[in-house]
Amino acid sequence: MSVVIHAHVYQPPREHPLTGDTPVEPTAAPHHDWNFRITHECYRPMGAAQILRADGEPEKSLNLYAWLNFNVGPTLAIWLDRFAPDVMAAMQAGDAASSARHGGHGGAIAQPFVHAIMPLASARDRATLVRWGIADFVSRFGRRPQGMWLPETAVDTATLETLAAAGIQYTIVAPHQVLDVDNKRQAVRVELPSGQSIAVFPYDGSLAHRVAFGELLRSGAEMAEAFTVDVGESGLISIATDAETFGHHHKFSEMALAFAVDALHDDMTTYGAWLRDQPQSETAQIRENSSWSCEHGIERWRSDCGCKAGIGTDPDQEWRAPLREAMSWLIAAIVDATDEQALEALREPWVARDEYVEVLIGAEPLSEFVIHHAVPGCDEQAAMWLELHRHLLLAQSSCAWFFDDADGHEVELSLRHADVAMAQLAQLTGVDLSAEFSERLGERFSSRVPLTPT
Repeated sequence: MSVVIHAHVYQPPREHPLTGDTPVEPTAAPHHDWNFRITHECYRPMGAAQILRADGEPEKSLNLYAWLNFNVGPTLAIWLDRFAPDVMAAMQAGDAASSARHGGHGGAIAQPFVHAIMPLASARDRATLVRWGIADFVSRFGRRPQGMWLPETAVDTATLETLAAAGIQYTIVAPHQVLDVDNKRQAVRVELPSGQSIAVFPYDGSLAHRVAFGELLRSGAEMAEAFTVDVGESGLISIATDAETFGHHHKFSEMALAFAVDALHDDMTTYGAWLRDQPQSETAQIRENSSWSCEHGIERWRSDCGCKAGIGTDPDQEWRAPLREAMSWLIAAIVDATDEQALEALREPWVARDEYVEVLIGAEPLSEFVIHHAVPGCDEQAAMWLELHRHLLLAQSSCAWFFDDADGHEVELSLRHADVAMAQLAQLTGVDLSAEFSERLGERFSSRVPLTPT
């Protein structure tokens, strides 16, 4: 028997698009904002989770990142670099330890750079987000990623093709996202139209629900016992859940997880190590346009499908469709409007955009980057075009559509990134799309005040 526990480490971006600063979030008190609060309650304790003796005194501690499969969203990772480098160091040390234990198949995997719903992104945007996510991963973990977590596990065939083309070997999905598979306690192989294939791991949905929302985190011993299932030597028991489950949603539950991991340590593995040892003899089809958090597929991010977080003020989410439609229109319109300027300013615009991540992760100064990619004398225009596209990608963060309230921070941030992109477009080309964008957004957003770049 093999056990894999995957933790999805992610928070919505909070930084102002122009200043990079995060405003105070009163609901996160006594902390400055929710990044700080969840880091304090969850991400940092997971790096040194205590295991208690029967008398309640600490016996030892575990760096859970050394035992879990996990991904950390690049936008959050960049924040951790700045404000919680000890936490990022614990993640890096954990991956190094699991890599050493499993012959190079460490527990960390990549994630697209922006937490966008990949089936709703354009083919070019999908490719860029995957390449940026891989580059960020390599820069901090020092190896190529075997797997990639898809935001909200939202998937379609085109997205799997993008992963396979980038050299990604596997991804993780909920059990309902694979079709015609009897034994979902293994990886299955999805054959792709291109002739490539990719492994897909469906996690145990019932067990994951009991961990995230049920009773299993009350006791580490109970959790360990729940994972002890007779599935044979080649069988796999795996779950995937938000990392915030451990310590934030369930206070001190990282200790229960540490107890369970310690009890199961002989069986604990990573998806990559399991994939190395077990051939994927069974093939399956993916359920197109499906996700783990919307029973209607991916409608949560483009329509009023009824899926709600239950914490907002809007009685419905009729605003989701016009927001999605307006954002998709804006992205296409800006690409069309800047096509000529991009060709004039950059030798190979789309190659430059894919490689612009080297600037974002600090691997290459912007001044040197534009020398390599810009047409002589067009440095400023080239840099503006690249930044414009960065804002368009960030505007697609799934968080803007996930929650219930159209006035929430996540929606506001997405619109602010769109505003910056439109302002840069106007500066580059003289084309002003703001009036039509507002009209397309509809009445629900008619009172918003667009961000004015300074």
